[in-house]
Amino acid sequence: MRICVYGAGSIGSVFGGLLSRGNEVTLVGREWHMSTVSETGLNLTGELDGVFRPDAVESVNGLPAPDLLLITTKSYDTDNAISACRHFVSDDTLVLTLQNGLGNLERARAWVGRRAFGGTTTLGAQLVAPGKAVVSGRGRTVIGSDLDPSGAERIAATLAEAGIPSALSTNVTGEIWSKVIVNASINPITAILGIRNGAILENEAISDLAASVSQEGERVAIALGIDLPFKPSSNRVMSVAAETAANRSSMLRDLELGRRTEIAQINGAICDIGAKLGVPTPLNRALTAMVEAQESRRRGERLIS
Repeated sequence: MRICVYGAGSIGSVFGGLLSRGNEVTLVGREWHMSTVSETGLNLTGELDGVFRPDAVESVNGLPAPDLLLITTKSYDTDNAISACRHFVSDDTLVLTLQNGLGNLERARAWVGRRAFGGTTTLGAQLVAPGKAVVSGRGRTVIGSDLDPSGAERIAATLAEAGIPSALSTNVTGEIWSKVIVNASINPITAILGIRNGAILENEAISDLAASVSQEGERVAIALGIDLPFKPSSNRVMSVAAETAANRSSMLRDLELGRRTEIAQINGAICDIGAKLGVPTPLNRALTAMVEAQESRRRGERLIS
């Protein structure tokens, strides 16, 4: 299968690297990372080990249309990704979004209709240097099969053949919401406090806060009519915190590096939807405000320095 991974950061690079063992894969990402992958390959360490050699470029310009397009950009870049790929895909291209946050699948389906598939993954990965990623776990990857079961089966089979454990779900919206609630309960708390995920379980006050944040998100999802696959969500939050205890969340790393976070697409989105439905979300709103304040300050410091 010809596969393009657009927005190849940590997760996208690992998916692309593994898929390159039996497919024709091209990573599209930032120059500092892509140039190294082109020259010396993609070096994976941790639970997965080896050097993989997908093609790596900075733009889709001049590339042939793929059979599968994986979008793995940050959620705030979804519209830019769609714009860049709009004339790149063919009428047969399947599009899979494996992004954090809410609204990405809806944007992809507004673009290519039933050829757009939503997915979630708990594969753990971190870019530690250009061309190098540490994989902390293969996790659980779920592909939505609600509109096109055969297309979803084809994608899941391709991932499984590459060593990425995959499952299908007709309730992809519920899967996405469940992951968003987990992210909303772990990422901003670890980012604000500067702690690893497992530290949430080591302090009763912090674990109570994470549970309460998840309960707010669950109430919003239920009011919206979402069928959550994991209830109560607080149990799922604690289990993910335990499974990823050594991880530093992507939001924490974004703050440390002075980068924009996805707080608006995670906790902020829960707040926005809750407001429309009349469901209070004071904890999610407070976390959103605190992360945005730190983000603004740290990005300002980086610009000054």
